[in-house]
Amino acid sequence: MKLKLTIGLIGLLGLANATLPAAAEAEQPDQPKVSDSITKGDLPGAARRARELSDANDIEGQYNLALFYWHGVGIPQNFDEAIRWSTLAGVRGHAKAASARRVMTKTLEPVIVQKAMEWSRLRLIKMAEAGDDAALVSVARSYSADFGFANDLEAYYWASLAFSAGKAEVRRQRDGLVSKIKQADLLKTQQKANEWFAKFRKDRL
Repeated sequence: MKLKLTIGLIGLLGLANATLPAAAEAEQPDQPKVSDSITKGDLPGAARRARELSDANDIEGQYNLALFYWHGVGIPQNFDEAIRWSTLAGVRGHAKAASARRVMTKTLEPVIVQKAMEWSRLRLIKMAEAGDDAALVSVARSYSADFGFANDLEAYYWASLAFSAGKAEVRRQRDGLVSKIKQADLLKTQQKANEWFAKFRKDRL
């Protein structure tokens, strides 16, 4: 049995004929797949697999889990969890998750959306401190206007860290913020970035 959603979030995103959720692209061939459980009609099993993938930092799994929670499919409906996982996947660069998040934010209290962003940033910062340079890019992205919590100084700080770590894709974001920040704040932020890099990437100095 395959579950077809023709209303709610999927319909709003123009995906009315899509199967929910999409199979996680990063799943290993020898591992259970979300889509396999759906085909068997085991929606709770599909939700559990999506959670396992999410905890393992699989971005597609995080998007799928957000939709499971949002619709209450195979798992108790939980809007707080839905906005958390869609936010995390969205700031990590998952376009569909970012679109889903925009729909969710229209019906949720601002404080819930804010807490979801704080939760996502804390998770990403821990990942960055543990050596994940891509997480630095994601934190910088989370401070852009695209996600509703713009902060030029923080965006510059995290983009500077990401660029120093070799993530060239953030250069445009970083350089575009320079003119928006006072010179004194720029110098303080650059010093702060140097200290962070010396602490968490000292092996590269």
